[in-house]
Amino acid sequence: MRNIFMFMLLGLASWMPAQARETGIKFDGVQVQCVQIEGLQFGAGKRWPECSVTKGRWFATLDFQDMYQAQYCLGKGGGECEQRALVVFSNRAYTPLAKVMLKRSDPGTVAYEDPLLVQTPYGKILTLSASLPDGSARKSYYRWQNKGWVALEASAWLKEVARQLPKGDRVTAEASPDAEPPESAVTGTARHRRAPAAAGCRC
Repeated sequence: MRNIFMFMLLGLASWMPAQARETGIKFDGVQVQCVQIEGLQFGAGKRWPECSVTKGRWFATLDFQDMYQAQYCLGKGGGECEQRALVVFSNRAYTPLAKVMLKRSDPGTVAYEDPLLVQTPYGKILTLSASLPDGSARKSYYRWQNKGWVALEASAWLKEVARQLPKGDRVTAEASPDAEPPESAVTGTARHRRAPAAAGCRC
């Protein structure tokens, strides 16, 4: 059953390049210094005068490309974050340049979790998650395809799951593809039924 619903997710998803890949960025320093990229401009005369990296680290290697996250705090000074951004860079070992693979931005009140990469029968799935002050989370999902990340549109998956549930059950906003380690359960219906999904393992 899990495999059937994961197939629905991949089949019904709107496939699109997750982000345009920006190249020509010096790899040295991307984990400790903010980089000027499209949609994230900062400095004198810009919307955000200041930007700092609050966390930067390697998190995976795929097809000989090392993946790094950089979490940005953007604001007008004083250490207060008015906007946050999470940028995923890739770098081929022993080369001087990096490129932007993914980027997302959120209000300054969110807290990012480390990117989570899971191997499933249908490929490698990456989850980027932002925790909100009220305890909820905004998650985006991507599949590794042709040496790049492709966005998964989960709304089609949720609609299909709702059609398959017994009468009286409903899908809540928290339901999601199983992009967690196998021991972690995701509940997605009014009766706390586990959301149909494909189990994976941490890569």
